[in-house]
Amino acid sequence: MRIRIVGAGAVGAVVGWKLYRSADTAFIVDGSRKERYRDGLIVNGERIMFRTLDAGEADTADLLIFAVKNFQLDEAAEEAAPFIGRDTVLLPLLNGIEAEEKLSALFGSEKVLYGFITDLSSVHEGVETTCFSNGGNIVFGEKDGTRSERVGRIAGLFRSAGQRCTVPDDILHEKWWKFMLNTCFNTLSAILIADYAAIAGNRDFIRAVRVIAREVQTVAAKEGIVITQDDIEEMIRRVTALRDHGRTSMLQDVLAHRETENRYFAGAVSRLGKKHSVPTPISDFISLLLEAKRPCV
Repeated sequence: MRIRIVGAGAVGAVVGWKLYRSADTAFIVDGSRKERYRDGLIVNGERIMFRTLDAGEADTADLLIFAVKNFQLDEAAEEAAPFIGRDTVLLPLLNGIEAEEKLSALFGSEKVLYGFITDLSSVHEGVETTCFSNGGNIVFGEKDGTRSERVGRIAGLFRSAGQRCTVPDDILHEKWWKFMLNTCFNTLSAILIADYAAIAGNRDFIRAVRVIAREVQTVAAKEGIVITQDDIEEMIRRVTALRDHGRTSMLQDVLAHRETENRYFAGAVSRLGKKHSVPTPISDFISLLLEAKRPCV
């Protein structure tokens, strides 16, 4: 299978690290990044000479993985377009709940699987990525839950490569569960400068998580998605099990003075609250607080 990945950061580099020995794997890049990656990428101390392809070297991907931030998706889609053929499958691993609809509008809904990655604890800087969790778990599937042939084929490849994956019965519910996790933990960790070890031992942090989760639960119900209390407790259990010094992606962005995905997390909860005339005061506040914090770090 010909796999092409857009994005070589904390997610893309780790997924590429898992897949490159088992499939024809290359990163889609522009000219500046092609030069930057000339000496390879370093993942957990291993220097890997990944192939990098720009638009002039485009071939047709069987599976094209988007591993970028939401605010980079428009640019990534433009770079990826020459690699997309009639039968190319698109798998976005972005946070939030909006990427699949955007890619469907651009390239056709028949090409797009719904997905995300979880249980990934990694730190990325420059061309070097350190993964504390032996890779993450890619959760993906057809929007309608169909166990299609292409989903089975991709899952088989992932598993043979040692890349953990899950094909749930209801991918939309799982997407919202991950959205809740990002909104709660990424935002608070970035505001409080807390890595996973600090989060796990902080009871008040977890109390705040539960307050935010209830707002996500409310707007989700208005969108036809049921998030249960068990979903909230499982989210907390999964994150507090990461007791290492890995950092959420948003905390890494704040410390590196990069743009964050704030408007796609707490900001999205606020927008949905307004859409459905539901008050979301805590999400409104933490979204504003994170924007206020960024110039101060």
